[in-house]
Amino acid sequence: MALSEAAALADHFVFRLMVSLYWLPDRPVPGQNADGGFYERKRLLADFAARASPTKAFRDGKRVPYTKYLVFSALAADTRAGHCVALMDGGCAIYPQRPLACRTVPLHYSRGDHSAASDLAAFVASPGYRCDTSDTAPVLIDNGRIVDEPVATARHQARQVALNDRRWSTAIARQVGNPAAADLALPTIAELQASAGAGAMTTTMAPAWRVAVDIGLMTPGDYQALLARQLALLGREIATADCPPTTRETLLAMHTEYQRLRENR
Repeated sequence: MALSEAAALADHFVFRLMVSLYWLPDRPVPGQNADGGFYERKRLLADFAARASPTKAFRDGKRVPYTKYLVFSALAADTRAGHCVALMDGGCAIYPQRPLACRTVPLHYSRGDHSAASDLAAFVASPGYRCDTSDTAPVLIDNGRIVDEPVATARHQARQVALNDRRWSTAIARQVGNPAAADLALPTIAELQASAGAGAMTTTMAPAWRVAVDIGLMTPGDYQALLARQLALLGREIATADCPPTTRETLLAMHTEYQRLRENR
């Protein structure tokens, strides 16, 4: 979710700050962009990234211009062994407040229109998902375009939220690799590059909230209130039988950290 969405939903989800690093060549790679989505991916990364940095990488023995995109988002911790904590009695308990990530299911806003058809097919084929594929079901995609108005609107809103959060995410990005901000416990670029996949790591939300206070987006009281809301939720989730053991360890560490931050205010 977006950072601002997570702050608004801190009573419902335990959040981790996700720090992601994406690499994209400045120009399409011949033979590797058959889906036509290169420029759409580039535009989406530019919309959601807190920082874009030029770099070079070896390809076919040559140094080729690339851009590194640093993206911050909030990840709801998987505290219920694979199902959403807001799912109750077969429905969403926070449906009017549900985040944009849910409003765009099955066509998440971070994915381009070029992949919509394959994303939808994969979603429909997922075991346990009750998808209406009858002739009377709403049409989501027509001739490669997302035509479902609620989904299309939510995807547009998500980009607007990212732009509204840009000052916040940019301020966090300035602390990545800053020796003076070592106490924020943000991963370094080197650590991100060494991590698996696209380069993503998580930490607690405390660094993001502290930065928000520093730049005037939150008051110290807001910060303390978020810690208190997450502490209450952490306590409930730790006590839940469905919480996987490895997740419980992470939640216990977060509880200890947030309690310390509350006591040292």
